[in-house]
Amino acid sequence: MYKIPYGEKILNFEIPENIEVFTATVPSVACPEDPYLEINRALDNPIGTEKIENIVKPKDRVCIICDDITRPTPVKEILEVMLKRLMDAGVKKENIYIVIALGSHRYMTKEEMIKKVGEEIYRDFRVLNSEFKDTEGLLDMGYSKTGAKIYVSRSVMDSDVRIGIGNIVPHPAMGWSGGGKILYPGVTDEVTVAQFHIQQGLANENLFGLDDCFIRLEVEKWVDTIGLHFIVNTILTPDKKLYKAVAGHYVKAQREGVKYAKQVCGAKLKKPCEVVIVSSYPADLDYWQATKGYLSGAHGAVKDGTIILVTPCPEGIGPHPEYADCIGNDKAEELLFDMQEGKPVTGDPLALCIGTCVSKIRQKYRLVTVSNGLSPDEMKRAAVKHYPVEKLSKAVADALDDLPPMKMHCSNLAAAALRKAIDALAQYENPSVLIIPHGGETVLYSAVKGN
Repeated sequence: MYKIPYGEKILNFEIPENIEVFTATVPSVACPEDPYLEINRALDNPIGTEKIENIVKPKDRVCIICDDITRPTPVKEILEVMLKRLMDAGVKKENIYIVIALGSHRYMTKEEMIKKVGEEIYRDFRVLNSEFKDTEGLLDMGYSKTGAKIYVSRSVMDSDVRIGIGNIVPHPAMGWSGGGKILYPGVTDEVTVAQFHIQQGLANENLFGLDDCFIRLEVEKWVDTIGLHFIVNTILTPDKKLYKAVAGHYVKAQREGVKYAKQVCGAKLKKPCEVVIVSSYPADLDYWQATKGYLSGAHGAVKDGTIILVTPCPEGIGPHPEYADCIGNDKAEELLFDMQEGKPVTGDPLALCIGTCVSKIRQKYRLVTVSNGLSPDEMKRAAVKHYPVEKLSKAVADALDDLPPMKMHCSNLAAAALRKAIDALAQYENPSVLIIPHGGETVLYSAVKGN
């Protein structure tokens, strides 16, 4: 019997006895007993900048930008420490406010904001969702290095000092999250977010866990012109305990944080496996987030293999309903090229950008989704096979049965073709299964360029 996370639950499932099974296990690390001590340690030892107390001035308006409910960052704890330091430095309480970086995710509710920042902070400070739809709430910030028009939430730019709070994990577009990502695309408009993800969709390689990802480098050049004055980034273990915190310059501190993140997000891949079973945990809220697991799994599957995504998705497909259709569109990449060239493309541009990434994986591997939060009809639109949670063991057995047959008639094949056929069959002689318990944030080291 094997186990895999399904949201906060653990599912048990079976794999046939004759199958070799591997588990992508991340190393265990010692975590500080008191997370507040670790946060203060990072703030006392900023990387690449002075302490935040030496950056702010008493008359400054300070905007603290934090990630949203889809991320497990301990924002409340960081804010408690940061706010005290800012006010001890002379910044007036009424001049400090918090903006939640949504990207293009749905607006957070009052209850979710309270959960994120804490009831006391929500009561005593202004807490806002970033604006990504309403033009009145957006500010024209010119063009990126690639000529893309960029609009930023006006509330963020209406400040003298901007502080970013986030978490560092593998990311499908930036390689690794954290740093300047909280500003771009975190608090930009929908079109800007789509332009950001076009590059991800057209990339010739899987960017998940890639060092010095070209998209990140472009983002950081733009952020440098706008100004992100200080960051606090955390690194969490799979069970969401604080392992390390880094603070300071949005590039230098983030890079140092990635070194720590690799210690808790990296798993060694012993060999490619024919079937990969990957949990989306902790990216569980919707399919929009959960499909990060396919990117992690794609590092471990072989040609003609199957990736089985196990995910609860209580909010279904997510904020972009057309996402499923884009995944199931074999011509998604062609449409994305048209969009890049400025040709008219109907539908949700952001869904197309992200959907193209998964569509390309779907055309290379067989994709399966095991979920009670997603319907068979939704998965049919995505051209992805669907199983309810209760049928996880059957999904695994069917994936193994779908491997090419072990026997074939080769008597009429030419020598070169015969050799090729034998080599192709050899990889399935002893089929193997890879289990990735935390696919939403696990990088397989041996499969990722730069690691």
